Amino acid sequence: MRVALVSLEYPPETAHGGIGSQTYLKAHGLAGLGHDVHVISGSIDERRHEYGDGPVRVIRAPDAIDRLPLHTTPVEWLVHSATVASEVSVLHDQMPLDLVDFPDWGCEGYIHLLNQTEWRHIPTVIQLHGPLVMFAHTVGWPEQNSELYRVGTVMEGTCLRLADAIFSSGGCSTEWCSRHYGVDRERIPTLHMGVDTQLFCPRPGPKDPRPTIIFVGNVSGMKGAETLVEAACRLVGEYPDLRLSMVGRREERLVTELQAMARTAGAPDMLDLPGFIAHEELPAHLSRSHFFAVPSFYEGGPGIVYLEAMSCGLPVIGCRGSGAAEVVRHGETGFLLPPGDVDALVQTLERLLADPDECQAMGERARRYVLAEADSVACLKKLEAFYTSVSMDVLHAAGKEPA
Repeated sequence: MRVALVSLEYPPETAHGGIGSQTYLKAHGLAGLGHDVHVISGSIDERRHEYGDGPVRVIRAPDAIDRLPLHTTPVEWLVHSATVASEVSVLHDQMPLDLVDFPDWGCEGYIHLLNQTEWRHIPTVIQLHGPLVMFAHTVGWPEQNSELYRVGTVMEGTCLRLADAIFSSGGCSTEWCSRHYGVDRERIPTLHMGVDTQLFCPRPGPKDPRPTIIFVGNVSGMKGAETLVEAACRLVGEYPDLRLSMVGRREERLVTELQAMARTAGAPDMLDLPGFIAHEELPAHLSRSHFFAVPSFYEGGPGIVYLEAMSCGLPVIGCRGSGAAEVVRHGETGFLLPPGDVDALVQTLERLLADPDECQAMGERARRYVLAEADSVACLKKLEAFYTSVSMDVLHAAGKEPA
């Protein structure tokens, strides 16, 4: 198949979150199966760049309209969507595409989907990672009376209505889109790229000599960073050498506040803040830690980072009521807590710190779960079959035969 994957984020230059990581894994996984894969992503400057990332062709296109400064998010989304539609069209003219895949976030497929016709129709799918409507109703951003919410939800709903098929990283995103946009949840399979269990595996060597909790993700309030640091601060009296490693991009204002919290608790060296690290370096950091905690207030998908930690043999702590609950088995592979409940988090951290044997047994069960349920090789085969089915359905509906 000749496939175009669209994602504003794509590593290493613009890798800020899970969509970029998932796109990278999809691109290289599909290319490894012999497919012709093209990625359309955002540029880091005002120029267009085209290059090979191994077997994957990457196009980085700048967003610009002459003499029009981009001041608002809706306009940024619309302009970027037009840029992407142009790049998809050029690719299709060079050699017909069998399928194009867009993420829900940012409504990148909006112009492309509005511009489809009976005589020029490229099979198009959308992957749900975390729809705008979900975040507005669960974490309060954007505000429901804002123009971003009004315009963004119209764009989001339009994309879902016009796509040939939808798939989702997790059931929570599916449920929100079914409820607010009327899409048929039964026709939205849950598909994600899972985990490279050979890369993410327990590494040989000793654990950190200090009892270490590891957090991986954007160091932000929505990810529960403050909740976790407050809980850790409460434990430093009993565990004075406790270490909390927070890996990922960060909001500097929040980091300053977190460091002040640690100093006030008498543990100025408790926090380790290495910032963003390359994906291939992450397994070593996970393997040196004792357990994983990201008490996000809400996760739209399963949270691939939870699966990566589990694959490295760590018990994990997440929150109830969202995507993390789809992969964490409470009391078996980790714990699911009420969002924002510092007391419950303190008790759970203390339980794991006090019982290394239970911690190790949970980590071993977590590793077995990922091997059985979320290995990237099996996940990739499911995605390949889904793409093929959608492409064939569109061809048959148009009365055409595959090339």
